[in-house]
Amino acid sequence: MIDLKGRTVAITGAASGLGMGMAKRCHKLGAKLALADIEAPALAALEEELKAMGADFFTMVMDVSKYEDMQAFADKTFATYGEVALFFNNAGVEISGCVWELSIKDWQWVYGVNVFGVIHGIKCFVPRMIKQEKESIIINTASMAGLISGSFSPIYLSGKHAVVTITESLELQLQEKKSKVKAFVFCPGYVKTRLHESHRNRPPELQNDPNDPYYQSEDYKKKQGMMQYAVPHGIELEQAIDMLFEALEKDQFYAQTTSQARPRIEQRFRNILENKRPQFGG
Repeated sequence: MIDLKGRTVAITGAASGLGMGMAKRCHKLGAKLALADIEAPALAALEEELKAMGADFFTMVMDVSKYEDMQAFADKTFATYGEVALFFNNAGVEISGCVWELSIKDWQWVYGVNVFGVIHGIKCFVPRMIKQEKESIIINTASMAGLISGSFSPIYLSGKHAVVTITESLELQLQEKKSKVKAFVFCPGYVKTRLHESHRNRPPELQNDPNDPYYQSEDYKKKQGMMQYAVPHGIELEQAIDMLFEALEKDQFYAQTTSQARPRIEQRFRNILENKRPQFGG
């Protein structure tokens, strides 16, 4: 783990949940902060907290699914602070449901944030971080969902699998270039955040048809209800941040917050190696 005192940390999805926890921890470690989020009121509330803490920071309201927004955030970060030590490519949203019933707008919204948001962050930050010729880190937020198989949230799981694979490729290519930048992928389990309330930031143009009967169905309510229950019953935010920074300190590429999913990870890879069909567990 690199010394953050006097260096710069950039964070997307910074206004709440994991991003907010990352921001507060990095301030305590002496970093300057570049903070972006789509949710202006939450970002303003964080600003007031950070001012009271004496933090050196700026904020930007932006949408990670829009490449031009990410480019503007990167431009402002490097113009303001001149370098980036850590980039938390963190913003994320979630919806659950049946793979053939969920709307195209559902896929566009979640992939736009969770997958293209990560791609945009890599495109806009990593080339400049490489040119710094300083030790620096990019952490892409995936999820334990990116390491397992599951039936309740196909858009979220598949997108997080993409983030894991993208980050693996990124790390291999950074090694190939002998860069001083390292990549990590953050794969938390359930954490007490507002992930289950992601709809609050869904753009108007990607809202579903209110007359679509699937979103009043028992199947949708059941699958969405799993996240509505699990997230508020997850581990405390501070504990998740502790475990993330411990993983960075130990140079653990797959930064995880729980070992409870290990049997499901092992089963998935046994299925792959033995060419077995995934089995529904109820």
